[in-house]
Amino acid sequence: MAAYYLQSLLQYILIDEKINRILPFLKSRLFKNSFYTGVTLIFIGLIPFTFNFLIGRTFGANTLGKINVVINFCLIITIFISNFFGSAGNKFLAEYRGSKNLENFIYTFKIIFFGSSAILIITGIILFYGWDYYSVKFSLSDNLLYPIILYIFFRTAYILLRRTFYGMDLVKQYAQNEIFSAIIMFIMIFYVSFYHLQNFLIHTYLISYLFFLILGVNTLLKNFKDIKATMYKANSFSKKNVLKNFSRYGFVSMIGTVASTGTGYLSVIVTGIYLNHSDAGIYTAVLSIVSVLMFFPKLFIQVFLPEFSKLFGQGEKTKIVQIFKKTFFLLFLFSLVVCLLLFFLSDSILNLFGKDFASGKIILMIIIPSIFIRMISIPCNAFLSGTKYILIPNIGGIIIFVVSLISWSIFIPKYNDAGVAMGYSLGIIIGIGYQIASAMFKLRTFIVNN
Repeated sequence: MAAYYLQSLLQYILIDEKINRILPFLKSRLFKNSFYTGVTLIFIGLIPFTFNFLIGRTFGANTLGKINVVINFCLIITIFISNFFGSAGNKFLAEYRGSKNLENFIYTFKIIFFGSSAILIITGIILFYGWDYYSVKFSLSDNLLYPIILYIFFRTAYILLRRTFYGMDLVKQYAQNEIFSAIIMFIMIFYVSFYHLQNFLIHTYLISYLFFLILGVNTLLKNFKDIKATMYKANSFSKKNVLKNFSRYGFVSMIGTVASTGTGYLSVIVTGIYLNHSDAGIYTAVLSIVSVLMFFPKLFIQVFLPEFSKLFGQGEKTKIVQIFKKTFFLLFLFSLVVCLLLFFLSDSILNLFGKDFASGKIILMIIIPSIFIRMISIPCNAFLSGTKYILIPNIGGIIIFVVSLISWSIFIPKYNDAGVAMGYSLGIIIGIGYQIASAMFKLRTFIVNN
């Protein structure tokens, strides 16, 4: 009896110790930010799928292709602005917050929003006076000039606010704003589909982004003073050095991110221009299926990048390595299971869009391996970009762009829309593979130097 009691007591102690080890992690800021990001991911990931699914079923592949050529044309422009100001802003807001440097923090905040506003105004003027050329060159409708300009403005501001929230550790507030805006977007999608409002498809995004901007500005006004109160004025402050560091990081980060992310947007535009809008619609339907997985690395890196930047600013190299190891292993298992399920269920999922989209099965199966590679690269990119190896992810992005362009010139004439998918997937596998291999090598050096 005594032995049984002791055994039960030992099991209780062991369980209690495990719980005590888990509870601090569950209460940690990184876990909470990851949780809020995960919840937000569900809503944001469903938006492109829901949009493309309902528009495809309601209006057909041709209309779906037309609107997505327009959207991707806008996204090609916004990624230059949002990645220059957003990537650098996310990093340095978190880094200066970690080092409690008030002047650098505020000046970085001003660079993000005043700088981007000036570039957006110039972009709008260029589009206005060159619209005849751009509308013909990219097969855009004549009546979409002002909606396109508004989309570029709202989308850029949306991305910059999102990056700012992560850099300022306002992830919970961001998640709430994002979810409310996503609900508005879902309502608008169902509305235009139900009433067959084909001329107002892009307006669904405009209303959703505007709603987010209103909520986002309100969040900043409520929390900015509290965040400033945690920092101190430095003995020395140089606007020139802050701007120099910001510009250098932003430019380098922009080149690689634009090259890698822009390749996906460009693939839709290329399909619409060199094939036809129906092919672009089918290709878009495929991308919408994997959009949840595609957004997974984009959103989660906003959790790990500022975390790594903050720890790097504090000199906590050991914690960076620990976080990297844990997240990489978990993401590898998660990505493997999800991508395998998607691979085997691809036919059934595409049938939901309608019979016009059945031919997209081959495209989906071609793209899935590249999605797996991109998903498992999350901690690698966060480690490289958040520390001192920013050049490596951007070299990888350039590799993606170059390999895809060369592959498209070879594959598209022979394989049509499947050739677009082959070039896009091959570029990602080679470019992201380079980033992962480099991160593993640099991580060992990082540990030795520590």
